[in-house]
Amino acid sequence: MKTDLVFHELFTKHVLSPGHPESPKRVNTALDALKKSDLLDSGRVNMLQPRPAHSDEVRTIHSKSYLEEVKERSDSGGGYFTLDTSVNEYTFDAAMHAAGGGIQTVNRILDGEAKNSFILCRPPGHHAEYDRALGFCFINNIAVAARHLVSRRGMRRVLIIDYDAHHGNGTQNAFYSEREVFYVGIHQDGRTLFPGTGFVHERGEGKGEGYNVNLPMYPGCGDISYDLLLRKIIKPLVDEFSPEFILISAGFDCHFRDRLTSLSLTTSGIAKMNNSLNQIAKDHCEGRIAFFLEGGYDLDVMRQASVNLIEVLTGLPRTEYGDVMEENTVSVEKTRQLIETVEKYR
Repeated sequence: MKTDLVFHELFTKHVLSPGHPESPKRVNTALDALKKSDLLDSGRVNMLQPRPAHSDEVRTIHSKSYLEEVKERSDSGGGYFTLDTSVNEYTFDAAMHAAGGGIQTVNRILDGEAKNSFILCRPPGHHAEYDRALGFCFINNIAVAARHLVSRRGMRRVLIIDYDAHHGNGTQNAFYSEREVFYVGIHQDGRTLFPGTGFVHERGEGKGEGYNVNLPMYPGCGDISYDLLLRKIIKPLVDEFSPEFILISAGFDCHFRDRLTSLSLTTSGIAKMNNSLNQIAKDHCEGRIAFFLEGGYDLDVMRQASVNLIEVLTGLPRTEYGDVMEENTVSVEKTRQLIETVEKYR
């Protein structure tokens, strides 16, 4: 079986505003790099042009009135939801295709038609709330896919791991009182970065208590800290939960070169993390894993991390880019303290 690479030309037509960091260049750069790397000609990648999501599929996560508002503003040519989150005439269609692509590819993985997948989409989704656009996001793509897996495909244990530098508030809130979807967020401490949420005490409620785990990272945390979290917290949690499907919010803004954040992962560190997550999927759910693009605003990082991700998913040798960032001892110590705090809640 092949790896699905989900992409649609509409993802390049959604534009927020001139000079905005969440621009079409992000996916164009990634796709160009994948073409130049010959990965798309390796015989291991299937380019999947997605269908749009149906209204009933996205209404499992968002209100009807909110979706109508996004469509109306988009159809009218544009408008702002917040100071940094606006639509143009292509936004609604692009967002619906991003959500539809997620549903389409997880179905293909479950049906044995694809090995795994990378949804190279815009707009991103993990900040989008039930009735609110936020943080460059309009439809919560990964949440729509998770709901589909539970409601339409009978999954009872879906794991979402979100390693975007910004906390995935929308995804967390969508499943906060449910136990079928386990949300794990690894992000920069909300006291230092938008959206200001994602703290350790946010653990879910009702039936969902304990099925929401946040790992807020001290600014400067990098490869050593992320490896510690994977080994000490995430792997034991996954072993206990035993997921049937794993969905990843892949935000490459955790890289040290990203100008919007203050974390210190290297390209190699991101690739190693993706490889570990892919191995976890092999160990627990026959390799069923789908990566959804969220943030990441340095174009070189977008290029390199996307190539490395496809290499990981296809099992091809990984390209080494040689970027180096030595993590400071304070950050590592803060991560050890975070691990101790999280373990007290378990």
